[in-house]
Amino acid sequence: MSEFVRIESPDDLLGADTKERLDALYAKVPDVTCACDNLGQCCQLTPEEAAEDWATMYPLYTTEYLNIVDHVRSHFSEEEQARFLTFDEERPLRCPFLSDEGGCRIHPVRPLVCRTYGVLSREHVEETGSVYRGDVPDLWIHQFLRNERCTICPDTELDEPDKLDDHAKEMVTFGYERELIKMGEENDGLDEERRVLLVEATGRGRLVRWTWGGFNRLYRSTLDWARSNLKDALKQSRLAE
Repeated sequence: MSEFVRIESPDDLLGADTKERLDALYAKVPDVTCACDNLGQCCQLTPEEAAEDWATMYPLYTTEYLNIVDHVRSHFSEEEQARFLTFDEERPLRCPFLSDEGGCRIHPVRPLVCRTYGVLSREHVEETGSVYRGDVPDLWIHQFLRNERCTICPDTELDEPDKLDDHAKEMVTFGYERELIKMGEENDGLDEERRVLLVEATGRGRLVRWTWGGFNRLYRSTLDWARSNLKDALKQSRLAE
């Protein structure tokens, strides 16, 4: 893609009330300290992970995407804004916000998937699955165990253990995700012409989650590009939901 829409309005895309709700949701996730000697390795894919269809910074929910766009517009130079807001790789091997030093360029507004990485230890994951088995649908337990067993990190140290039990409940019941979906349903910031194109391509009026590059295709591409290419891009995507 060669052309993108410049955001002319000085106003944030995400309303203040929604930002407060999002911050409150993020505050439920226990803080951790990373003691890894290879910072940023969890923000890029190994060849094996790429072959298994893993993706960096995924899932990214609509509200989170808009929140990050607002942060980029207010904290980066015009040159860097242009680079980040025109990034259109759906499954990059390396997160576009990973710095050369292994740090996160958008750490204050990083999405849920980044915040929850490595919070639950292997013991906590297995215990949570056992505790909630029979209380939540078996599919939820299966999905929770599959996801969390792949994001265990031996190099993270839990800083807020008092939040752990409530956090584990939110994870196994997908409470965080359901709240993020609700926020996106209330206001996704998509203009009507793009929504029409989205309906034509998917039969749905909004997306729940995608990747940074994927959302940039939907929100930031020119309408000419979207009319000609969006349908094919969505049909080829295995991550747009």
